[in-house]
Amino acid sequence: MAPVLSDNVILSATEKDATIADRNTHATRIAGKGADPEKKALFASVTKRIDYTPKFGTELHGVRLTQLTDQQAEELAAFIAERGVVFFRDQDDLDTKEHVRLGARWGPLHVHPLVPHNQENPEIIVLDSRLTPANRYNTNNYWHSDVSFEPAPSSFSILKFDEIPDAGGDTVWSDAYQLYDSLSQPIKNLLEGLTATHSSDIFKIIQANTGRKTFGKLNDSSHPVVRTNPVTGWKAIFTNSVFTREIDGLSPSESKWILDYLNDLTSKRLEFQVRFKWAKHSVAIWDNRSSHHSAVPDFKPYNRRGFRVTVSGEVPFYDPNSGTQAQAFEATANAIIARQEAEEKSKGNSTLQLA
Repeated sequence: MAPVLSDNVILSATEKDATIADRNTHATRIAGKGADPEKKALFASVTKRIDYTPKFGTELHGVRLTQLTDQQAEELAAFIAERGVVFFRDQDDLDTKEHVRLGARWGPLHVHPLVPHNQENPEIIVLDSRLTPANRYNTNNYWHSDVSFEPAPSSFSILKFDEIPDAGGDTVWSDAYQLYDSLSQPIKNLLEGLTATHSSDIFKIIQANTGRKTFGKLNDSSHPVVRTNPVTGWKAIFTNSVFTREIDGLSPSESKWILDYLNDLTSKRLEFQVRFKWAKHSVAIWDNRSSHHSAVPDFKPYNRRGFRVTVSGEVPFYDPNSGTQAQAFEATANAIIARQEAEEKSKGNSTLQLA
């Protein structure tokens, strides 16, 4: 029998479920692609919107994730694809059943081949700091896109914590749209059309060191370095420091130089990033096709435990005719500037009248 913790967390596969992850598949539709561009149904429930930066990361209040209509769910998927990551507070009714139900509205749910999961619902992985000894590499603490080693990596991830450290334990996200837009045109020309091999090597090492049996094959897959998000149509960099082994067709030194450069931009360009402070019953949902994320391992001696549902997306592709976030944001930026100028003009007129 596989080791099971007292709260129904299963650590290692048995013969019964040794191939359960091999049944992972790709999405047959693109969630969010057919949404109302103005997202009227979704925002009818929003009581407060907090944009963390002009382009990336938003916190929505008033939305109950368990009560979304089909139209609201579709519009939320589109909004997440645009904003990269969206946060919600006070989602106490998002229990195990509802967590799975929410993810399944957007596509087939991924079963991780190694990470501990809920015994009754293997689609829910358990991120518990007590399960990761201090001397073992923890992929959560490095910049990555979830399960990018799969043939059809994740579109969306939905994470909720039920145990929050008294201090520390934030998560940081980085915008892969802005990463692409920040590159010079010669570098863009170099990267577009290249592919990279994403590997599950780190999980193979963990499996070998612990002796834990996997729930399915640990895959390696090749994906475009510049990826088109099918919902927004924008280009994003799709490499990461945990799973991207090498850029195909380049020498090892060339591949390392490019990957190190892109990983350096992800980790150091603060203007691409947002940071979220967790509270109990908070939920983060992000688009893995156009963002990277990393936990911040600064909460010892406290513990941290969360539950994640991962939605399998489409097979990654690159469309040379894709647009960019920068192009799409230009109209929004102009509207913001126009509003600010109108407000300043109004203040000036009021001052003159008082004088």
